[in-house]
Amino acid sequence: MRVVFPFVAVLAETTDPELIEACGTRPSWFCEATWNLTHNRLLASAIDWFVTRPLAAMIILLIAHLLNRSLRRAATALITKVTVPPAIAVGALEFVGASPGHDERADNRAATLSAVARATVSAFIWTIATLMVLGLFKINLGPLLAGAGIAGIAVGLGAQSLVRDCIAGFFILLEDQCGVGDEIDTGTVSGTVESLTLRLTQVRGSDGTLWSLANGTIARIGNKNRNWSQGTVDILVGLDVDLDHAIELCHHAAIEACTAPAVAEVILEEPRILGVERIDVNGTVVRIAVRTQPGKQGPVLREIRLAVKRALDAEGISFQPPGS
Repeated sequence: MRVVFPFVAVLAETTDPELIEACGTRPSWFCEATWNLTHNRLLASAIDWFVTRPLAAMIILLIAHLLNRSLRRAATALITKVTVPPAIAVGALEFVGASPGHDERADNRAATLSAVARATVSAFIWTIATLMVLGLFKINLGPLLAGAGIAGIAVGLGAQSLVRDCIAGFFILLEDQCGVGDEIDTGTVSGTVESLTLRLTQVRGSDGTLWSLANGTIARIGNKNRNWSQGTVDILVGLDVDLDHAIELCHHAAIEACTAPAVAEVILEEPRILGVERIDVNGTVVRIAVRTQPGKQGPVLREIRLAVKRALDAEGISFQPPGS
């Protein structure tokens, strides 16, 4: 039985042996119409092969194209949403009148991951569409699929380390475990990341050595520049010094140092006095901590040391233990 709607024909199996011989058990509308008009088996078969099936193939390819475009855009939007960094230290930035600004690193990471996601989506959709088109033209897909399966197994066994490295690199990028310019410690190598791809991470050691690490071999990553950096300054004062007065001087000097334009634009929080770090025969150690933008703590700490030294010198407070 054949149910026909406007513009749509739902095909059902036929029992007419001549129609089956010309158009198959599930004849298309064009083939059956041609047979009914001409009763010419060759013409009906030709219409089926050169009109119906190419038309169906074009429809499949058009749907695949539209679906591919939609899913590629969806994959890009999803990756971009996942890789948007959280708003960190907003209140700290307000302290210095700064703004988070545009995160170029997040853009680069999103672009890399989106390219991988789009390529995967396209490969999947067009593979399915190709198989469907081949099926329309009665091409036996069994040997093709069997051969592709055997080839896939062979490639998988031979390139399993490459696949492992690429998967590990994908998640390193997705989770933002590290990025170019970060100072990291992998347990075996420490230094600054100079290059990060799906397969390989290159780290420049402090002695200038460039280490190349396959992502699949990295068991852990210690990122010293993730989102923010923190530096500390230890101030040694004599045992005979008024400690409360010295701590107050250190605090005010550190805050004053952070008002300099070059320093104010990179700090995220007001310097904090953590308190007395230790007491020994040499004196009392007071620790100051400051949080900065990633990797920017060095110049800030130098300015704080200079300001604290000047403030203590102005009050006649010595850094040396009494009686030295």
